[in-house]
Amino acid sequence: MGFKNFKFSGLSTVAIIFLVLLSFSTGLPAREQGQFWQVTLRLQVQGDFRTGPATEKSGLYLLEAGCSGFLEEDGPDFIIYHLGSQLFRWEVRTADGQPFPGPILSPGLKLDYVEGKEEEINFYYSFDPEVIDCPADPAGHRIKLVLPDVPWSRVLEKMLWFKRKTISGQRTIELQRSQLTGKEIRKEFNWIEETSFQESSQLTVSQRSRVKIFLELTRCQQPPALRPGDGSGRRSVSAGPG
Repeated sequence: MGFKNFKFSGLSTVAIIFLVLLSFSTGLPAREQGQFWQVTLRLQVQGDFRTGPATEKSGLYLLEAGCSGFLEEDGPDFIIYHLGSQLFRWEVRTADGQPFPGPILSPGLKLDYVEGKEEEINFYYSFDPEVIDCPADPAGHRIKLVLPDVPWSRVLEKMLWFKRKTISGQRTIELQRSQLTGKEIRKEFNWIEETSFQESSQLTVSQRSRVKIFLELTRCQQPPALRPGDGSGRRSVSAGPG
């Protein structure tokens, strides 16, 4: 099972029209070119899981989510102005394709932090929640699904014998700072990772996740209506979120 290709052209067009109208309506002078970017991050995950030996369950999950906003250069780092996040697809199914029983909490995706280094720029995102608790059958058995790796997990260290390894691909979402001299940047990141952990002394869970992240930046004028400190912007610092 695969994912369909998609484009960001609709969001980009709306954002550009929005910026142009704001510039004319306020009469404010334009900021220097190259200091402000529209950013869109979209993630696709196709994963499978299995449990044992106490209860044998297997299945798959499919996740498509995105988030968008603007970045403003702030010395070596960046201020993030969040526009919103979207959940396009979230499915948890058994190995034979049937939906898992009962309601399952949907994860949210957010771009948390953009770290500026001398030559590189790293993009960090997070899920809320990082671990999804799922009803496995009508008898009341439950299992946990661990979403792909994020740089500052706060819950996985509490799981017994948790292990994660990257099988192939690049997990770091990184751009060269020199790329910001262009008007548009598009980059795709792919990797496969495996996780295993224990729910209890008698139940283990193993997962394999195939992850794709699409990152797009478009240089633009500063939207005059977005100001740091008014609730729409979030300042990134070199140490990352606390």
